[in-house]
Amino acid sequence: MPLIFDASQLPAPTPQYVAWVDVMGTQVSMSRSLSTTANFIFKLHTAALQATNQNIRLYPVMDGIYASSASQPDMLDYLRGVFEAVADEFNSTARPQYRFIVKGALAFGPVIDGINIPQQASPTLAGNPPYKDAILLGLPMVQAHVSEKLAPPFGLFIHESARTFTTGGQNPLPYVWWKWVNNNNQHVWNTLHGNLGTHFDWCAARALALEYTSDRIKVHKEMAAQYFSI
Repeated sequence: MPLIFDASQLPAPTPQYVAWVDVMGTQVSMSRSLSTTANFIFKLHTAALQATNQNIRLYPVMDGIYASSASQPDMLDYLRGVFEAVADEFNSTARPQYRFIVKGALAFGPVIDGINIPQQASPTLAGNPPYKDAILLGLPMVQAHVSEKLAPPFGLFIHESARTFTTGGQNPLPYVWWKWVNNNNQHVWNTLHGNLGTHFDWCAARALALEYTSDRIKVHKEMAAQYFSI
């Protein structure tokens, strides 16, 4: 059976904010315990679903999620909900080995959403909505994924595309790290700040067993200290 797809029939890309959020250290943790890592990953996906709203589209990818929206306020409000929920989970978990950390990045630019793939482009994809609806294409996906490594623990890095361009009369985001704290979640933020320092000290004392190098622990601890203090 021929593989039919005609990209010339795709709709024009639309400008969207695209976020990528994932669990830190999944590859190493999965090599130690599948069940523990499954808890980390599926708790992130649970937070992603519980925080979602009608102006956000989600694209789950194993240990992380892509989220897209044309609205900057909706995207930031959504990400605040995700980070706050996972931070609260971190704070309420007593044993360090069962705590997990997330971080992410946000980019902006033209994307093509699989939900808009027409019959003329691909009868097979058009006839399988659950599959095509989980597909998103565009440079902001790459930018968000690649720049996520620059985010602090429990923080969001803002790619230069979202610091330069915007849509709908909104202003570009004027900072490299976006802080999700507000008056309603200040207590979660403050508790997390203290818990992260203690957690990284615990990791440093077990760096070899955790396969978490001392230099990376030091970097992550310093990033967290700066992120939560500025």
